[in-house]
Amino acid sequence: MKSLFRTAVLAAATTIVTWAVRRWLDQRYARVAAPRRPPIESWENEGGALSPQLAALETSQVPR
Repeated sequence: MKSLFRTAVLAAATTIVTWAVRRWLDQRYARVAAPRRPPIESWENEGGALSPQLAALETSQVPR
């Protein structure tokens, strides 16, 4: 019975140590996130959009 208990304690200790080492390594070698870049600006959000123009009425009839 003592050997079963020792084996269980050894397995639990090994699991805890393995978990702690993996966590430490993950934190040590984690990539630092790149700072977010501002969105690309374009003429559309700079107030340069053209105002809507009325298109010529396209019909087959000649205006009178």
